[in-house]
Amino acid sequence: MSVDERPPARRPDASMTLLTTMLERPLDPGYAAAAERREAAGLPRSTSLSSPRLLVAAVAIGLVVGVASYNLTTGNEPRSQARADLIREIEQRRTDVDRLGARAAQLQAEVTAIESEQLGEAAGASRGRDLAAVVGAIPLTGPGFVLTMDDAPTGDGESDEESSEGRVFARDLQFVTNAMWAAGAEAVSINGQRLAANSAIRFAGSAIIVDNRPLGRPYRITALGDPGRFPADFADGEGGTYLSTLRSSFGVRVDTEVRDDLTVPAAVGLTTRFARTGDTGAADSGAASTSPTPTPEGSPS
Repeated sequence: MSVDERPPARRPDASMTLLTTMLERPLDPGYAAAAERREAAGLPRSTSLSSPRLLVAAVAIGLVVGVASYNLTTGNEPRSQARADLIREIEQRRTDVDRLGARAAQLQAEVTAIESEQLGEAAGASRGRDLAAVVGAIPLTGPGFVLTMDDAPTGDGESDEESSEGRVFARDLQFVTNAMWAAGAEAVSINGQRLAANSAIRFAGSAIIVDNRPLGRPYRITALGDPGRFPADFADGEGGTYLSTLRSSFGVRVDTEVRDDLTVPAAVGLTTRFARTGDTGAADSGAASTSPTPTPEGSPS
C-alpha cells in the first residue's frame, strides 16, 4: 500500500465523542436555534440578567423564603419558652421534694427517739427498734462497703447503640442489690435512697428511678453488713461475677471501698399496708382481740 492510500489518521480523542461534543458545542441545539431566531428578529441572543421579569421573580422568591423562615422561627419561640418553664418548674418541685423528704426523715428520727425514751427498756421497745431497723424506719450506722457504678467512657465517633451498651441500667442495680441481700446485707441505699421492702428500681427514659426519685450518675450503693463475711461473700457470689462481666465485656466502671463507719439513712414514705389481730391476753383464748396490731412488711430479700 502506497503512502497516499493509507487511511486518514485517527483522532486521539475519537473514543470520547460525548466529551468532545460537549466541549465543541456547549450550547444545546434547541437553545442555539432559539438564539438564532431572536437574532434574526433583531433581539439580543439571550435575556439579560437585568431583565425586569427576572428581578421581580428574584424579589418574590426572596420574600417567600424570608416569610417562611420568620414563621418557622416565630413558631419555635413559644414552644421553647414553654419547655424552659416546664424544666424550671420540675427543678423547683424536685427541690421541694428533697426539702420535705429531709424534714420527714428528721421528724421520723424524733418520733423514734421519743418512743425509745417513753418505752425505756421494756420488752416491746427492743423488738420495736429491731423491726424499725429491718423495715428501714430508722437510719443505721456500721461497717460495710460502698459500691460505685458508672457508665463506660464514650469514645469519639461512637454510635448511640455502641454507647448504650456501656450504660448502667435499672436491671443492673436490681441484680446487684439483690445479690447484696443474699450475701447478708442488713441495709442498702442507692445515692442516699434507702431500699425497703416495697422499694422499686425502674428505668424511665434515660433516668433510673428509685421510689419515684430520679438518680444521677454515678450510682453509689451503700450496704451495711458483717465486715468479716459480707464483703467476701458478695465478691465470691453472683454479685461479684455479674460486676466482673459488666466491667470486662461492656466497660462499666466499678469501684468498691470497704469502710467501718458507713451510714444508711431512713426510708421516706413508709406505710403499713397489712395488719393482723393479736391476742392481748384480756380475752378468752378462743376469741380474738379487736385491736389490730400493725405488722411490718418484712425485710427485703
